[in-house]
Order: sequence, then C-alpha cells, then structure tokens
Amino acid sequence: MLDLTDGSRDRWSSVRASIDLSGVPTSEAAARNGSFCRELFRLFDRLEEDFNRLGSAERARCGLDGVAFEVFLKIDLEKRIIVLDKLFKYVDLDFHLFTELLEILQNHFPGWDLAVPALQGYELAREIRRFLGVPEVECVFLKGDTEERLLLGEALQVVSFEGILEDTQRHYEEQGGVEKKKQELGRGRELSMYWQGAEGEEEVLWMQVKISLSR
Repeated sequence: MLDLTDGSRDRWSSVRASIDLSGVPTSEAAARNGSFCRELFRLFDRLEEDFNRLGSAERARCGLDGVAFEVFLKIDLEKRIIVLDKLFKYVDLDFHLFTELLEILQNHFPGWDLAVPALQGYELAREIRRFLGVPEVECVFLKGDTEERLLLGEALQVVSFEGILEDTQRHYEEQGGVEKKKQELGRGRELSMYWQGAEGEEEVLWMQVKISLSR
C-alpha cells in the first residue's frame, strides 16, 4: 500500500491519498505499476502547484488539516478491478479531478473494471456516465420519510442509474438549480441524489456501481 496521508505531506500538503495495490504482480505488471505511480505523482504535483496559486480565502475553505483533494484507490491485480473509495475536491479550482484520474487509469489499466462501492455525490455520478457510460448498479441504499432500505438483487429492478440522475436533476431544478444548492451547502459537501418511486421521493444515501474502463 502507498499511504500518502502523512508521509508525503511536505511534498503534497493539499493532497490526502492512499493507493492500495493487492495481488502478486508479474514483472510486466510491476513495471506498469511503477509507471502508473509516477504519472499519478505528477498529477499530485500539478494539484499542489494549482493549490498554491489560490488566494488565502479560498484555501481557508479546505477540509480537515488543510486538505484540498482526496484520492483513495484499491487496485486488485488479480481480479483486474480498481475500487474508487473516495475522490473529492474541496476548493473552487478549474481542474476536473475525475477526468484527470480517469485518463491515467485508462492509460495503465485498459479494459479493467472501475468499482465505486459507496457512490454518493451527484456530480461524480454524472461524470461517470459522461465519460464511461451507464454503470451497473449492484445495490442502492435509500432513505425515505420514515425508513431506510437497502435494495439489491431482484429489488433493484425498480431502480436505474439513469432514472436516479433524472430524478435528482428534477429535484434540484424544483429548488432553484444545482449551483444554488452547492452554494447553500458550501465546500466539502456532496450533492445528494434522489429516486422517485412507489414510496415517493427517497434520498439515495449511497449506491454501489461498476463499469469497464474501456475507452
């Protein structure tokens, strides 16, 4: 595991990251992993440079310990799957973190699967659909007015990824739009997703999705 949470604070004070590589790599895989890490570190260098150009007011809006970016990945060399545990940008920076990370992953792990075990944010969900397509939904945890429920297996037939995004868009349009809600929430808060079903409107607390990294 490459735990960059504390050990690299001098180099990347604005980045909190953890890269977990599991499985026994071949010599070819080891070379690829080294190339992947070097490219990822160059991305972190760019993030740090852009962060240092921000004004003090914007930098003050960062998360805990002044962290502006969080990247947590698990890479299973045997199952050929990359798990995105967390990806978040706290500051108002014209830098698309997901698309930059996605390009690196596709360069080094083409044809592998990308899994997001606890997808919460509406914006990340939209970017996944935009750049990769519609992912497979493996389970959804919903919260209604009176109860919370987990949908998996046959129960998932009543929901869809596209339907959730459509219902979420409608939800925010009725409240004045996405940008207005982002301003109300402030930095470091995910935009929730919603599902309109037989039980009425329910908040999507999280959902587990998977999709191929193929271009």
